[in-house]
Amino acid sequence: MPKKKQMKRSRRAGRQPVAQRELVPQPRLSDTAETARPADDLECWEPEPAPEFSSGGAAVDLKFATGTMPAVRLGFGELFAQERRGPIRERWGYTVELPAVLELLERIGDGRIPAHDVRSVLLKSVDLLYDTLRCWEAEDPDDLRHACLEAGGCLLCEKHRSWFDALLAEADDRWQRLQQPENYPFAAGRQGLHETSCCVVRREMPSAYARPTGEDYVVALNAFSHTGDPHSSSEDFDGSRNYPRFDVMTPEEALAWIAERTGPKGGRNYKRCQRCAPAV
Repeated sequence: MPKKKQMKRSRRAGRQPVAQRELVPQPRLSDTAETARPADDLECWEPEPAPEFSSGGAAVDLKFATGTMPAVRLGFGELFAQERRGPIRERWGYTVELPAVLELLERIGDGRIPAHDVRSVLLKSVDLLYDTLRCWEAEDPDDLRHACLEAGGCLLCEKHRSWFDALLAEADDRWQRLQQPENYPFAAGRQGLHETSCCVVRREMPSAYARPTGEDYVVALNAFSHTGDPHSSSEDFDGSRNYPRFDVMTPEEALAWIAERTGPKGGRNYKRCQRCAPAV
C-alpha cells in the first residue's frame, strides 16, 4: 500500500505543463564587440541551389511618388543586433532583402527618391507587419503591457477578449447568487464545500462587485491578457480578489457537485469546511 501511494506522488510530482510552441523567436543578441571579417578571410562554401519562390518574411510593395518597388521581402526574428538596438515596433529585429536595399540606394544616389522618403516608407512597412508577423510576441511583457494601456488596447487583448467576457459573465452570475443565500445555500471553492454564509466564503469574496465598464474594463482586460497564463484559472482570473471566486449552488447542484467528486468506492475527492460543516 505505501508503495502505491509513493508511485502516485511521484507521478504527480513529475507532471510538467505542456510547453507551447514558440511562434516568434526571442531576440538573439550579437556579441557586444562583434566585428565583420573581410571577405578574403571567409572560408570557402558551396551555396545551396536557390529556391524558385521565397517562403520567408512577407512581401511588401514599397510605394513612392516616383513609382513602386513590388514585393520587397521583409522578415522578422532572424537578427537582433545589439549594436543597433531599438524599439521592435520601429525597426529592431527586422530584415530587408539585400537586392532591394541596393536598388533603394541606387535610386537615392541618382536622385529618383529622397532618402527621407525611403526611411518613412520602410518604417510604415514595419508598422504594417508588426501584427501580421506577430512581432509583439518578442516584446518585453512589461513594455508590451504598458504600451497597451497607453494605446487603450492591443492585438493580444483582442485575442483574449471573448474568453475574458465569458469569465465576467460567470462572475456576474456568482455575485447574483451570493445575494440569495436562501436559494443558493452552498458554495464550493478551492478548499472544498461551504455554506454560503460561512465566514471563509465572505472573507474570500469581494464586499462589493460590479462588472467593469469603460476605462475600468480596458484596465481589467489588460490585466487578464498580459499575465503568464491568463487561461489557467477561471476562479481567480486576474490575480486579485475583485471577482467572486466561489461557485454558489442550490442544494441539488451541491449534491451533483459532491457526486462528481466521490469515487466508486466512496472515497471523497473534496473537503467539507470544518467551520460551517455544511450538511447536504
